[in-house]
Amino acid sequence: GKIENPLDKLDKIETFYFKENELSKSLGHTNDKKQVGVSAQSVKEVLPEIVSLAPFDTAIDGSSKSGEDYMTVDYAKLTPLLIEAIKELKVNLDNHKKHCTCGAN
Repeated sequence: GKIENPLDKLDKIETFYFKENELSKSLGHTNDKKQVGVSAQSVKEVLPEIVSLAPFDTAIDGSSKSGEDYMTVDYAKLTPLLIEAIKELKVNLDNHKKHCTCGAN
């Protein structure tokens, strides 16, 4: 089915800058540069199907090894939401242009 209310969903996703913490470094991640990301918890609220337990925290039975439920987001699967949000914005803009008399000759 179609992704409903894509702008509302997108609006609920928190974004931020981050640097890898000591836990991440202990797991072999060595990027010391400032990075950008999204909150897996906020994505899970609107698109739970693209959030899963982080591989390093997933036990054989699918549960959290640490009990902390570290999550990961499949960023590629955010693309359909972005496309639908752009389409919705275009419809809104087209409707605005049809009804706007501002600056019209």
